[in-house]
Amino acid sequence: MKKKILLLFILSISISVFSQSTNSSAGGKATGNGSVTYTVGQNIYTTNIGTNGSVSQGVQQSLEIFVLSNKDFKELNLNAFTYPNPTKDKITLELSNLEQTNLSFTMFDIKGRTLLKGVIKEKNTSIIMKDYSAGVYLLKVHQQNKELKTFKIIKK
Repeated sequence: MKKKILLLFILSISISVFSQSTNSSAGGKATGNGSVTYTVGQNIYTTNIGTNGSVSQGVQQSLEIFVLSNKDFKELNLNAFTYPNPTKDKITLELSNLEQTNLSFTMFDIKGRTLLKGVIKEKNTSIIMKDYSAGVYLLKVHQQNKELKTFKIIKK
């Protein structure tokens, strides 16, 4: 019985000793106009506020700054509509602003099979659907190899 109590006492001491420790996963020092030393994983902190600023000690404070830019990115200004939807015979693809060049369309069935491809040359493009069976189709508008917009077309 004394051995069990002694073993329980030793285990409880080791647990309480580990509960006061900090397992740091990283740390470092940065210099420049000032000096910064940091440690990731600390569990206690204090904040000191003065006339020139504030300092939080003891906790790594994350600040992530991302600059997202792409010089080749051009804003998409495509206003496209399809009507009537659902349809029986034909669908009209209307582009209210035909600023883009090299536009084309592809019609797919719900299984992903290509049914029809065409080039968009005018503001309104008619797509004949009377030979297709009733179901759901996808109409994708492309500029060269880039997909710009996808429409869900319902054929009655």
